[in-house]
Amino acid sequence: MARRSAILVLSAAMVVASPTAAMARPGSGPGPLVPDALISFPAGYGYTTLITSCVTPTRSTESGVAFPYPDDPDGNVLFQGPRGEYWLLNNAELTQPRAGDFQGDALKCHIDEQTPGDDDSDGWGSVQRIVLGRDGTTVTRVDVIETGLHNLCAAAKTPWNTFLTNEEFPFIVDPQQRSGWVWEVDPATGERTRLTGMGRFSHEQEAFASGDWYLTDDRGDARFIYKFDPRRARDLTTGDLYGLAFDRTTGTGTWVGPLNPLDPDADMRARGYDPLVSGFAKAEGIVATASSDGRGGNAVYFTESGAGGDPGRVWRLDHLGHGAVRGQVVVEGDFGRLGRPDNLRFNDAGDLFIMEDHSTSDFARGATGNVNQVWVLPRQQQGAQNLVLLAETPDEPTGPWFSPDGRLLYLSVQAESPRVSHVIAVRAPSNWNRPIDR
Repeated sequence: MARRSAILVLSAAMVVASPTAAMARPGSGPGPLVPDALISFPAGYGYTTLITSCVTPTRSTESGVAFPYPDDPDGNVLFQGPRGEYWLLNNAELTQPRAGDFQGDALKCHIDEQTPGDDDSDGWGSVQRIVLGRDGTTVTRVDVIETGLHNLCAAAKTPWNTFLTNEEFPFIVDPQQRSGWVWEVDPATGERTRLTGMGRFSHEQEAFASGDWYLTDDRGDARFIYKFDPRRARDLTTGDLYGLAFDRTTGTGTWVGPLNPLDPDADMRARGYDPLVSGFAKAEGIVATASSDGRGGNAVYFTESGAGGDPGRVWRLDHLGHGAVRGQVVVEGDFGRLGRPDNLRFNDAGDLFIMEDHSTSDFARGATGNVNQVWVLPRQQQGAQNLVLLAETPDEPTGPWFSPDGRLLYLSVQAESPRVSHVIAVRAPSNWNRPIDR
């Protein structure tokens, strides 16, 4: 998720399935952005700051110890709490600095104490429960409900209302395999379960569709997309894990496996599949299309963030069963209108919200300068020419999640030192559809 180092340059073997979209007129939409030091929106939009990292007080439900809110907030998921309140669960993308680790956070504020025995991954990643009033913006309490995890990235919500949090960039030297997992957390108790069957790799996010879970591997280079088929309902600890061998020339792919969940990437390579040929360059956020059958949508959208001179793109995968998967690019980036796409979220109307994540060393940001942008792809549209610019920020917009009524968009705005991070609730002038001219 966070980009603190130069983006890896991939081999020319990683080719693009569709041509770069031509620069087009700006999409019609809500109008020019009004400058703001944190995040700029068009006139009429507003936001409420819920959390300021290193400032907002929190208290651990494990030990009772008080902490400042940890830095690098990332994934957000909203739950209905008791007595009409809401619980916004948010995780912290923090690591414990150690020799050989991919990235470290020695200068970040973090939770330095863990309950004895709570050494899940021996890291600084934590899960917070932001208790909100009925209005969805009044913070009444902040609890730290889980600690000891490692570099927590994007999050997801199960159909039975639990929180899935992802460990990105596993320890390079980790003989105990204590990092690189998906964890299921009970939002009420903080009880955690390691989901071993979902595999050990650099987890970005997962999405539930067609009765299975689809997962992205964001190690920073070319990796595979995975599918997890659980063996029992409401139990994600065991099941079969498959890797997608995708052919960009035909736009089709097949599922390979079941794989060894302790190292599915090595298993795919041992079977003769090269991620530079059959994978994707830094896959990031993934979301499913809407569904009313309880089995998730029938398609998933995910971002391929790209590397080097490749600005990235947004994909759609259909026919997700055990036969041939079909894939198509729905938005091709060009750095001018979309570059380094990362997090995704649909609203109830079917508009796709796309967050950018440029690194400080990104050398090709085009006309956008030193900012990350938030784009909206209106429903049933494709192509960069149809994107609508919603916001821009010098930090990283991440963890998008909508309130049940669709009126609030919760975002983490993740900053690098010396700036601090925030969690905010954004409100549109009327609703998220009105400003988008269709």
